Amino acid sequence: MTKTNEVVPNISLSSWDYISPGFEIVHPDSSFPNMIIGDLNNCYWSYLRREIPHNWYVDKDEPFIGFLNRDETHILYNTALKFAGKKALEIGCLRGWSACHLALGGVELDVIDPALAREDVYESVSTSLRLADVIDSVNLVAGYSPQKVEELAKQLQRKWSLIFIDGDHEAQAPLNDTIVCEPLAEDDALILFHDLTSPDVAQGLDYLKEKGWNTIIYQTMQIMGAAWRGNVEPVKHQPDPKVNWNLPKHLEGYSVSGL
Repeated sequence: MTKTNEVVPNISLSSWDYISPGFEIVHPDSSFPNMIIGDLNNCYWSYLRREIPHNWYVDKDEPFIGFLNRDETHILYNTALKFAGKKALEIGCLRGWSACHLALGGVELDVIDPALAREDVYESVSTSLRLADVIDSVNLVAGYSPQKVEELAKQLQRKWSLIFIDGDHEAQAPLNDTIVCEPLAEDDALILFHDLTSPDVAQGLDYLKEKGWNTIIYQTMQIMGAAWRGNVEPVKHQPDPKVNWNLPKHLEGYSVSGL
């Protein structure tokens, strides 16, 4: 695994891999041998922005579910750097790609995902995290949110400074995850969302905005967002200038980082 402050020849980033200027760069691809560039036609989710020309990564065993892309993982990683040494929570980890980037940022990470109850998924995630040398800072928990979030917080007597919500995207699930996480966030805390292209997912960010949290949108392939309170600040992100970005109607009331 290579970590650097700039893109250099020994990091083989495709021309379709954009990373915002000013970000610290990490490249843990060798820890994910099953990761490939996916075929967008294999995904039938209506909120996938197929028109964005950035690489869409998948696990070759599940080619219909996308990972965060290169720019999105660097929002995670650079945000985590701000919270190094603090407690973080991730809801939904797929094959551990996002968890790896959070852990590489130096947080002590709890990960909740029902798929971790599957032996093959747990082995895949734990192996990748071990290869990236972050397994000791990650607590993998099989279970469904929001119930498991409350259970874990009570069991560990824990609140979290950084929370990443990327679990069930349907109906009320993202909102329910947000509602349970909000009182379990530290006074100085930041909550990140992925796939805000979906109005259902955006309900979580809407909820925090209504509760008085500061908010920002990141124009990425699937749109990320941050809500924060207290003595913390989100990372600054510059959208890819080669892309003609549009903002879905349900997000028009939000400020966009870098614009």
